[in-house]
Amino acid sequence: MLQQQKHGAIYCRLSRDDGGDAESNSIGNQREMLRQYAKDKGIVVKYEYVDDGVSGVTFDRSGFKQLIEDIEAGKISVLMVKDLSRLGRNNALVAYYTEIVFQDYGVRFICVNDGFDSDIGDNEIMGFKSVINEFYARDISKKIRSSFKTMAMNGKFRGSIPPYGYMRDPQDRHRFVVNPETAPNVKEMFDLAAEGVKPYHISVHLNDKHILSPLDYRLLSEGKESKKLPTEWSVATIFCILKNRQYCGHLISQKQTTQSFKNKKTVYRPESEWVICENTHEPLVDEKTFDKVQSLIKRKKRTNISCVENIFLGLLKCPTCGYGMCYSSPRKGESCGYYLCNLYRRHSRVQSCTTHFISINALNTVVLRKLQRLADFTKKHKDSLDEFYNGYLLQGADLNNRSNTQELEKHRKRIRELDFILKKIVEQNALGALTDERFATLSMEYETEHRGLCEKIENLQVLLSRKKDNLQNAEHFITALGKYTEVTELSAPMLHELVEKIEVHQAEGTGKNKTQKVDIYCRFIGLLPD
Repeated sequence: MLQQQKHGAIYCRLSRDDGGDAESNSIGNQREMLRQYAKDKGIVVKYEYVDDGVSGVTFDRSGFKQLIEDIEAGKISVLMVKDLSRLGRNNALVAYYTEIVFQDYGVRFICVNDGFDSDIGDNEIMGFKSVINEFYARDISKKIRSSFKTMAMNGKFRGSIPPYGYMRDPQDRHRFVVNPETAPNVKEMFDLAAEGVKPYHISVHLNDKHILSPLDYRLLSEGKESKKLPTEWSVATIFCILKNRQYCGHLISQKQTTQSFKNKKTVYRPESEWVICENTHEPLVDEKTFDKVQSLIKRKKRTNISCVENIFLGLLKCPTCGYGMCYSSPRKGESCGYYLCNLYRRHSRVQSCTTHFISINALNTVVLRKLQRLADFTKKHKDSLDEFYNGYLLQGADLNNRSNTQELEKHRKRIRELDFILKKIVEQNALGALTDERFATLSMEYETEHRGLCEKIENLQVLLSRKKDNLQNAEHFITALGKYTEVTELSAPMLHELVEKIEVHQAEGTGKNKTQKVDIYCRFIGLLPD
């Protein structure tokens, strides 16, 4: 008895998984209850352990770990908690500590509210209570996850730090607004990247201008001083900013989660499960520039022996096998390099594909002439988007917008007439003026015509909608092409802005009769005719 009095201890824990019981389970209330119980039972409390704000599903808590260390050191003979949920809400670990650890070290375990005392005897209901406590934590976790997803779908920002270039809205902590101090730096990064400047050189540029890195700026704005030297802009930081679509004005949430309510290890969700709310804040970059930058930065710059800039990097594809085409330096006696199928280059012995050989000069000439012809065409028809669309994109196909609209209205008018006729014959049949047999024949004919018109209307609507989308895409392409109306030389930024991919076919024939097809797929509008 004397030994127990000298080694009494109480353990208190509180966290958000206590839900509505947080007030009654406050650390102060737990401490007061346990001290009163110890006093009534003649137990002297020598040690107190507290974990405030730590979930019960994990046992990685500073207070609890200190408690176990003291138990293993033989300092504690009696441990008291308010109820079993204070010890934890993980059934397996609760059973491990109560049935193995505490018994091995001779610790008397008391749950005051549950009426359990290990010295009095076994309490069969304790196992059920432990399971219920775990299910309670599981249910709370589901509710919290659901509330987080609802906030994300409503366009509410839940993170701790807004993206660099933004700051929290003083009027609404769940939204962010443009930071006038850092936003110009973000815009400059995208402008440089769109011009073909690599992330490494962007980081050097920012460091040379002595612009504070995101970490240093945050510490300075929070009034904190970094003990280390100022951190420089890294390539990884530049990549992170340039790949963040939130700078287009869209809030992206639910990119990561935890493995379970027990295991808090972070796991990243696939992009298909992200929650994206568009137009939630002011964009710092437009969609076209952002897409152009993604096209540029995802292609790694590789050096070659002749140190020739590979402006077609990532654009050339073999139409036979789908592999990319690789650049090779000039062969002996030749003045320029060439491209060939990468699959053929790697496995030429097994004849997995053909060469698709083309010299860089020939490819330059073909692509440059194509873009020059496009530029000339758009200059001639710059005031008529329909002219460009019908004359170039559709190759003379009969998809006249006006005739389709007229036909659509004609069908809609006939449907209104049929609805009126069907109503009349129903009334005549009900009044006995039209026999059931005649009514059945007429109604079947009108219903068949009605269904056929509805199908035609649906097809015309799809056709008109498709043309509207194509017109918008053509407008995007013409706007981009407008920057290069006087183009005389190809460059990597221009190609990545105007061209989606280039397919180089295998050459046919020999000598003067040799021909080779090159398909150029433009961005927004795809493959164009010659």
